[in-house]
Amino acid sequence: MKGFTCLSLTLMCGLMVSATANAGCGEMQAQCIVFERGETTPVSCSISVCANTSDFDTYWTLSNGSEISHHINANKTTIKVNGRTGFALPSAILQDKLSCYSAPGISSIYCAKDMLL
Repeated sequence: MKGFTCLSLTLMCGLMVSATANAGCGEMQAQCIVFERGETTPVSCSISVCANTSDFDTYWTLSNGSEISHHINANKTTIKVNGRTGFALPSAILQDKLSCYSAPGISSIYCAKDMLL
């Protein structure tokens, strides 16, 4: 996950430093973690991040078919977990620098380590 953190930092720095840069994207293959019915399962996943001067989007595609999207702009934040309105778990209750998402009525929690979101 350190590669993703470096990619994200490079992307953000490039957007701040370059007057001509308006947007950028990055994608990486990662190991996500699924917490479901008391079980912890590692799952390969692809994580894409795109940002411009007013929007930040991240999209996770897990090998088990699950999908997560997180859109942030000045007006609102939208999170979707498997097509349903979702939420990010507060970082204060998480350990190991995890970024985690779930949705009401879904018994699964999807996490990735060392995400810069």
